[in-house]
Amino acid sequence: MAGRSSERVPPDRYLMPIAGLQVPCRWEIGRVALYPGTAGLDLIRDVPPIGDEGDFFHDGVYELLDSARESTIAVVPGRSDIDAAIDELRASLDVLRLFQLSRQSGHSTSFGLPGDVSESKIGYIAIWENSAPGHRLVGDYLGFTFTQASYDDWASSIAFQYLSDSIADTSPPDGARRAVTGARLLARAVTEYRSDLKMLSVMAALEAWLLNRHSGPQTLRLARHVTWFGCGRPGDNLCGRDRPICAYLYLSPNKSRDRGRLNSLRDLGNTHLGWRCSEWHQVMDWYDARSAAAHGALNSVDAKHASSAEYCVLHYLMEPILNWLREHPQEPVADLEEVIDAIEEPGGWEGMIEALDSELPPAMPPLP
Repeated sequence: MAGRSSERVPPDRYLMPIAGLQVPCRWEIGRVALYPGTAGLDLIRDVPPIGDEGDFFHDGVYELLDSARESTIAVVPGRSDIDAAIDELRASLDVLRLFQLSRQSGHSTSFGLPGDVSESKIGYIAIWENSAPGHRLVGDYLGFTFTQASYDDWASSIAFQYLSDSIADTSPPDGARRAVTGARLLARAVTEYRSDLKMLSVMAALEAWLLNRHSGPQTLRLARHVTWFGCGRPGDNLCGRDRPICAYLYLSPNKSRDRGRLNSLRDLGNTHLGWRCSEWHQVMDWYDARSAAAHGALNSVDAKHASSAEYCVLHYLMEPILNWLREHPQEPVADLEEVIDAIEEPGGWEGMIEALDSELPPAMPPLP
C-alpha cells in the first residue's frame, strides 16, 4: 500500500454499512461514529480507492458505499484485526438499540450487522380435509429511522452518555465494567425471539449490574437490589425514600433469620394480596423462570412473561441502575447494600416481626 512500509499494520479505521438504520447526523457511541449513508464519498475523499475504475479494489469500495446510501455508515477506529473492530461496532449498536427500545412501547423493527438481527419467514402447509399454505414471521423487521429529536434525547440522557463513555474506556472501574456487560447482555435479550433465551439474558443483565459473586442466597439478594430501583418507580413514589421502607427491602438476605422471614413473606404474598409486594415478587418469578430454562425446561418460559421482564427493565430499571453505577464507580453493589441497610426501621416493625414469626400469620400485614 502506498505510503506504508512492507510490514503489515492495522488500518487507521474501518467503514462498515449498517443495514436498516438511518441517523440524522454524525452520532458518536463509544469510539464509533455513525454517519448518514450519503456521507460515504466525503469519508473517503482524502483516501481514494486503490487502482482505476474497473479494477476490483476500486469498484469494490464504491459498491459498498453505494449499498449504504439509504442507510448508515459506521467509522470504527483501526484495531489489530477486523474481528475486534466488528465487536467494537456491535457494542456501540447494542447501546443504540437499548436507547431505541427504551423510548418505544413496543418494537418490531431493528437494525444491525448481517447475522445480528433476524428477519425470517417460516413457510408451512396446514392440512385439514384439504391443505393450505401459510407462514410465520420470526424476528424483527429491518428498518429504523432516528430523528433529530431522538438525537437530542440521546445527548441529554446522562445514563446513555455514561454508557457510551464506558464502552470506550480501556481501563474501566467496576461500575463502568458492569454497565457495559449488563447492557450487552440485555441487548442480546431484545433481539432474541425465543422466550427462554430472552429470559436468561434479561436476568443475566440484572445479575451483571447488581450482584457480586458470593455463595448463599443470590436470588434473594438480586430481588432486594432490583426492587430498590423498581418499587414505586412508575409513580415516582420510591420505597425507602419517598415513603417508609417495606419489610421486603428492610429484611436482609445476608442474615439467616431474615432469609426465613423473606421466604414467609413470599408465601404470604402468593396467598394474600395484602402481603404482596408486586415488584419483589415479580423479580422472584422472573428468576424462577430463568432457573427453569437454565436447567432444561426450555418450553416453560411464557413469551408474554419474558417480554414483560424485558419491558420493565428497559423502561423502568435500566437508566436508574446505570446512573447508580455512574455515581458509585468503585464498589457499586457494596455501596447499594450499605445504603439499604442504613434505612431506618419502619413503624410497627415489632408487630411485623411477630406476625412473620408466628405459625399462623394474619391475612393482612399489621398496620404501622
